[in-house]
Amino acid sequence: MTPHPAASGRHPPPSGEGWSLLASLSRGLAKHHRSKPFRLRNGAPLVSFTFDDVADSAYVNGAAILEDRGLRGTFYIASGICGTVDEHWRVIDRGQVRALHAEGHEIGCHTFSHVSVETLGREQLNDQCRKNLDLLRQICGDIAVTNFCYPFGRLSLARKRQLKNRFDTCRGIYEGINVGTVDLALLRVIELYDRTLTAEKLERVLRFTGDRNGWLIFYTHDVAEEPSWIGCSPDHLRSTVHRVLGKGFACVPIRDALNMIGYRRP
Repeated sequence: MTPHPAASGRHPPPSGEGWSLLASLSRGLAKHHRSKPFRLRNGAPLVSFTFDDVADSAYVNGAAILEDRGLRGTFYIASGICGTVDEHWRVIDRGQVRALHAEGHEIGCHTFSHVSVETLGREQLNDQCRKNLDLLRQICGDIAVTNFCYPFGRLSLARKRQLKNRFDTCRGIYEGINVGTVDLALLRVIELYDRTLTAEKLERVLRFTGDRNGWLIFYTHDVAEEPSWIGCSPDHLRSTVHRVLGKGFACVPIRDALNMIGYRRP
């Protein structure tokens, strides 16, 4: 396996000072400007479990924990780094991606080579998405890949506007619960990390989701007994799933949540 230092998303690409200032401004505009506003019309609270990159432990442990409760998740795949390793985990290989799809989990787009979209031009981003879809179809057959996640959580206003026309949703890493009128081009999330999602915080976000009839999206990376700082343990994922189901909330992948909030592709 070939080492791939960007696989885990822990090391944003380096940049010059001038470029960094412009990128930061564009990122701020993208964060606050609703590029794809949509009014949620779900009849009850919703929860989605999502996994970025994806570490093989998210396949081995994460998918199995969901399946044990009859649930499915959304796994954002950068197919060009499948089977590579970094200092914390091994990225799932093509056979595991195929198995995820066969078990009914959603496969989302995370670019082809796990690259920050704010560093790309229009045609480069189109190429990244096309190459990812082409390889995923080689792996999984005639798969539909309709939802996107920003690698590193990085975005620009121009690339966000571009992606909103290609995908039903784009998921970020900005914290929040999706309620009322949301931005489908930058869905909000709650970290499912051992170090940040305490029992008190979990109870708080579940209560808010129920009170506001919201759409709560959890995200994590690895699911290991000794997780990375952006991962969770199997016990933590298992207990979170238990608490969600105990509330009676529907728990579905992003693609199915879209039907439940009343979204219809143009």
